Amino acid sequence: FLKKQGIEVAGILPKQDLLLSVSVRELKKQLAARVLCREDRLDLMVETLTVGAMNVNSALEYFRQGKNMAVITGGDRSDLQLAALETSTNCLILTGNVEPQEFILSRAEDLEIPILAVDLDTLTAVEIADHAFGQARFQEAIKVECIKQLMKEHFDIENLMSKLGLETVAV
Repeated sequence: FLKKQGIEVAGILPKQDLLLSVSVRELKKQLAARVLCREDRLDLMVETLTVGAMNVNSALEYFRQGKNMAVITGGDRSDLQLAALETSTNCLILTGNVEPQEFILSRAEDLEIPILAVDLDTLTAVEIADHAFGQARFQEAIKVECIKQLMKEHFDIENLMSKLGLETVAV
């Protein structure tokens, strides 16, 4: 369409879920959360936010549809916490300032999934975490590398630099 209008296109970058993701570290910061386990895994990236507030069978089916999730659920819902840990969860966020049962912490340790605890109700935690997704940041090394790769594959940098009268630089 643009070419037909006489507008030269240097490239079209495809949608990349990783670029819209948020690190567990950023969620921790935004929520003023305490890390209960796996502080060494705060650089994991979260692509979707999921709320666990239903019965465990419905939750398991719901969680299985997600990818690289942060699951927000009550600290007293060990059934939902365990279901979340058995799916594509990169972070478990427990609300209500309730400590999880020991078997939940142990399972999260084994699976290398960080657990955050917040002194907030579930709705407030969801609102704050959702706001973090609306503020895409690009300081994470994994995102910078992703952008570099997308630019190499889908963008004619040399042509753009030439049109601007600039020298190309190695990326």
